Amino acid sequence: MKVTFDDYWLGYLAGHANPLTRVLHYFGLFFGQLLGLYLSFAVVWWAALIVCPLSYYVAYLSHEWVEGNSNKPYATRPFWSVVRFFRMLALDLTGQLARHKARLTPAHFAAEHP
Repeated sequence: MKVTFDDYWLGYLAGHANPLTRVLHYFGLFFGQLLGLYLSFAVVWWAALIVCPLSYYVAYLSHEWVEGNSNKPYATRPFWSVVRFFRMLALDLTGQLARHKARLTPAHFAAEHP
């Protein structure tokens, strides 16, 4: 079955429907990484070696702990996942994400919750 970019977006969004999951992802995959890099330059060179993996792990675990789903569907298209993550972040920061969430159907959630 061929998956379109839009289909993938809606599936990705269903897998991150809970606001807490998104906050943990924004921290773990973006702001936590920036913090690790900043600390490496400002405090001690090896700070990123600790902060970056730990913040990523927070985002990773949020799928199971908060959403009750798996991040495995996103591993099949890593580039699309990165693009969708930054799209989700930008839409959330500009208050436009609700419009996209309104397009989600029960089928999108069923695919994300085995």
